[in-house]
Amino acid sequence: MKYPVRNLVMASGLAVVGLAIAAVGVYVGETDDAPGAALMGLLLLIVALVFSVKIARRRE
Repeated sequence: MKYPVRNLVMASGLAVVGLAIAAVGVYVGETDDAPGAALMGLLLLIVALVFSVKIARRRE
């Protein structure tokens, strides 16, 4: 697999994992009445998206 394709696949995978973590955080925040869990989930989503953009733009 060439490097640009590998970077896009890794970035997409990281974005999907971040989205799943955010969904779980929001779910736990709603069911357990813990707004901190939802906030942490959303912050982890933002961090995952930032890293996925950095990976996608990386050139090797």
